[in-house]
Amino acid sequence: MSELLKLLKTAIKEIEEDGFQPRVALVGPKFAEIALEELKSLGLEIYIVRELNCDAILGDPRFIGHLRKASRRISLEPLIEEKEFWKEIEEIRNL
Repeated sequence: MSELLKLLKTAIKEIEEDGFQPRVALVGPKFAEIALEELKSLGLEIYIVRELNCDAILGDPRFIGHLRKASRRISLEPLIEEKEFWKEIEEIRNL
């Protein structure tokens, strides 16, 4: 299982533990480019929101914007930065 899929499943589990039903994913275009298949595999309704860019919001559509516990925001930027960091280290090793 990919690191991203684990992250998505953890966010869904947290929302469910708070008593909500996460059914939608509002995702930025960059997030969709990287994680569309993972989101589809989770059975979420997916909506592309240009302003979110590398982020996604998973949540219960009945309560998004009304209750903080009904949704989670996930950003890909830390994962992308970490990958780039390890790539740089690998390049340095190969010198």
